[in-house]
Amino acid sequence: SIFGSARVRPGSIGYEETKRAARILAAMGCDIVTGGGPGLMQAANEGAAASPKRSRSYGIRVQLPFEQDVNAFVSQAFEHRTFFTRLHQFVLVSDAFIVTPGGIGTVLETMLIWQLLQVRHLQDTPLVLVGAMWPGLIEWARSSMLAAQPPLASPADMKIPVCVDNADQAIMRIRKHRNKWLAART
Repeated sequence: SIFGSARVRPGSIGYEETKRAARILAAMGCDIVTGGGPGLMQAANEGAAASPKRSRSYGIRVQLPFEQDVNAFVSQAFEHRTFFTRLHQFVLVSDAFIVTPGGIGTVLETMLIWQLLQVRHLQDTPLVLVGAMWPGLIEWARSSMLAAQPPLASPADMKIPVCVDNADQAIMRIRKHRNKWLAART
């Protein structure tokens, strides 16, 4: 799954890097799962569609009164009435999560995955946060939650999400995870 903002426009650095990363991941044989909307979701689906392997490109939508249609690069779309069922589908179909810059919805998705990894409802699943906005979130969690008495989380919890600077670093982490995942299945 690739989570990210619906507001980022084609041609921007974030859009083009997300598209490039998804194209590379799809060429590795990874299916691409997004929210199916515009912005960085569209960039990821567009990247998957441009891959020579043409991996599957999913969009998992939620009904909103102001939401746009499914982007043109989604090969299969799913509609949900609630965020809860939508998020559950992301968890069921994803073996890794890449989080690109985003707003409240992206933070919601990130926190859900982080929490599921913390309580081990998900295991051996990368949660890779890409870009300059995410280290501040992790630092806030570390300084606020670990400083409380008693601590509200453990130091190990703060190591679950991995922050990287760019798409190449995210791809490297997913490639390493995928190789391990494939080796365990042969």
